[in-house]
Amino acid sequence: MLGRTDGTGFTVSGPVWEYYGGHERIFKPQLRQSPFHHHDAMSLRGELVSRAIDGLIREVQLDQANGLIGKTAIHPGHVAVVNALSVVSAEEYRDAQDVLAAGRASGVMPSGHRNKMNEIRPHLSWARRTMLRSQVFGVAAEGVSFVDMLVRG
Repeated sequence: MLGRTDGTGFTVSGPVWEYYGGHERIFKPQLRQSPFHHHDAMSLRGELVSRAIDGLIREVQLDQANGLIGKTAIHPGHVAVVNALSVVSAEEYRDAQDVLAAGRASGVMPSGHRNKMNEIRPHLSWARRTMLRSQVFGVAAEGVSFVDMLVRG
């Protein structure tokens, strides 16, 4: 939001993923095997790696980590991946609800998943954006990941 928490900022989308395939792959695939192994979807991982979509997945995750919302996609084959990665996880949703429920209080509280601490005031903007994203892309059920969404199509 360009540093604005009062709603007057601008939302910035991630840039177009510029990749031209068709040449020999010289870098090791960056897409971890474990999420695909856990969901019995190793063939999907192989397909994504062979189409070089692992780079797109990495870039979308980096965009999100840096506060960019969405991704400009010009290739129809990229839309499902970007949308699957934009769905709010059940854990994110619960954390956002907890932060918003705390209202104007200050301080820190443990996440409902007991794997992190949520700081109320610093995370308030994030919680609001997460709830807006959940209205657009939905909330995944507990234990459902982007891999499940790509497998189910």
